[in-house]
Amino acid sequence: MTWTRKECKAWAKEALNRNYWKIVLVSLLMLILCGGFPGHGFKGAASASGTGETQEAEETPPFSETADSGSTRTGAPSSCASRIVPEKARAVAITIFILIAIFAFILLYILQMLLVNPFRVGIGRFMIKSIDDRADVREIAYGFDHAYKNIVRTMFHYDLRVFLWSLLFIIPGFYKEYQYRLVPYILAEQPNMDYQEVLRKSRELMEGHKWNAFVLDLSFILWHIFGFITCGIGEIFYVSPYHNLTLAALYRKLSGEDFPKPEEIQAFPADTLLS
Repeated sequence: MTWTRKECKAWAKEALNRNYWKIVLVSLLMLILCGGFPGHGFKGAASASGTGETQEAEETPPFSETADSGSTRTGAPSSCASRIVPEKARAVAITIFILIAIFAFILLYILQMLLVNPFRVGIGRFMIKSIDDRADVREIAYGFDHAYKNIVRTMFHYDLRVFLWSLLFIIPGFYKEYQYRLVPYILAEQPNMDYQEVLRKSRELMEGHKWNAFVLDLSFILWHIFGFITCGIGEIFYVSPYHNLTLAALYRKLSGEDFPKPEEIQAFPADTLLS
């Protein structure tokens, strides 16, 4: 199976022209779901606790101001005790912080597994349908209405494999990410397929295409920079929809669908990093 970036992008542009506002809305929802979870909520609290401790230390009168040397000697042991107590309190605070962080991580992952991942499948289905013709926004709920448990289980195995391989110096994780890239799209069309079959099919479809898929993603770098310098406006209204549709077009090509004939596709500028 051969394909080119120009073909995938031409098909994506054609779909974007057909169904623009719906695709923009779904792409915005995808940006919110996949990147909208808060992850930095403890730094300010830690800084505040550190400032309070400093102020308390400054307000405590030094023992050198006591009336006589005898009171100074009797105050020394209490000084040691006063240092031990904050250290214990700090250890308890750190332990509580770690437990809260672990609990928050587990909660966020459960939300991703039960809510975000089915939406990913539904969004993949919407993009595929947009490539084929026109899609309805309600397609994004497809993962909740069709084989929900199997979709959750399959996406869990997909995330788990990518995560475990990412522990091996990152690069193997990227390799697995591209190897299993088509999993959400396969589930979008065959939600009842066993997770092992879905993973196997993704590996087979991506065999020999992982590097070209990486280059395809790389070709959107300047577009994403454009989205950044426009404060996200360009990303929302063009770059993200364009990229999402291009990936759906890649799946449609690798799954066996033929592209329209060259004369049926509107002529576009030569393929470059900014195309």
